[in-house]
Amino acid sequence: MTKSPKTIATFDWADPLVLDDMLTDEERLVRDSIRRFCQEELQPRVLEAFR
Repeated sequence: MTKSPKTIATFDWADPLVLDDMLTDEERLVRDSIRRFCQEELQPRVLEAFR
């Protein structure tokens, strides 16, 4: 009897709970839109406020 090689689990730091696989296309679109807004609009204001 031969043992099959063990597979090594991988860890995704961006999605540690693998929630992205559970999202619908519409939910991904909303997430990406919010992320883009935060990076383009909010992040510059926060960086400026804390200089």
